[in-house]
Amino acid sequence: MLVERGYATAKLTRTVLSGVCGWLVRRGALGVNPVRELTPLEQDRDRRARALSAVEVRRWLALLDGDEVARRHDLPELARFMLATGLRLGEALGVTWADLDLTAGRLVVQRTIIRAQGQGLIAKRVKSRASERALMLPPWSVELLRGRRRRTGGFEGPVFPDAKGGWRDRSNVGKVFRAVREGSDFDWVKTHTFRKTVATLLDESGASARMIADQLGHSRVSMTQDVYLGRRAGNGGNLAALEASNPDASPVGGDDDLSPHVSPTPFVQASKSPESPSD
Repeated sequence: MLVERGYATAKLTRTVLSGVCGWLVRRGALGVNPVRELTPLEQDRDRRARALSAVEVRRWLALLDGDEVARRHDLPELARFMLATGLRLGEALGVTWADLDLTAGRLVVQRTIIRAQGQGLIAKRVKSRASERALMLPPWSVELLRGRRRRTGGFEGPVFPDAKGGWRDRSNVGKVFRAVREGSDFDWVKTHTFRKTVATLLDESGASARMIADQLGHSRVSMTQDVYLGRRAGNGGNLAALEASNPDASPVGGDDDLSPHVSPTPFVQASKSPESPSD
């Protein structure tokens, strides 16, 4: 469960189970609470983003395109849509045709799909004001959506509905994704990986952290930087400053010229960032 559902779900399950066993101990049905004998849960605190590379994106989509189960559950186009927008899975399933302006290539994100106790699947407003946003769609995704509209005759309701035309359960979608990836080289890929892939792509294209946060619907830039953006292997500006500060380099005017070759504070200049990592 820790692997499939995550630390939070595993912790909640363990707490509930411990409570039930504790109640049975108090009633004399159990001698001890076996849950207390289990080893502690270990939370993976490495929150660094892992994204699909361009080659991996093509291979992953080819896997979805060639899998009958994936096609039957409409995963190839859903995956492409999420890679075009960076939406959360619940947000992607909550998009309706009325939210799209395919002429302008524009999408309004305003709801997510959740399962509420006693109500079933419901559409709920997105989690924050920052999550309620308008996004421009890349032309290739506009063509994908136009083809989908022609093929399905969709003008109302969800763009990615269930078999009856209603909202889709994101838990069920996640199960199908896991079934399709099982035994492949992509057993690490989750629906959230698409979101990280979009963030990485924008980061590598030179977009600022604020621009990426706006695309993802984050209110805090620090969330985007800490969780979604992996650290780059190098920074050209830092390299130039460090090279200029080489203490063993020959002075510009020759050995007799003892004047400094570079500014005495290259590290201070190099450490200044164009954008603060916090909100």
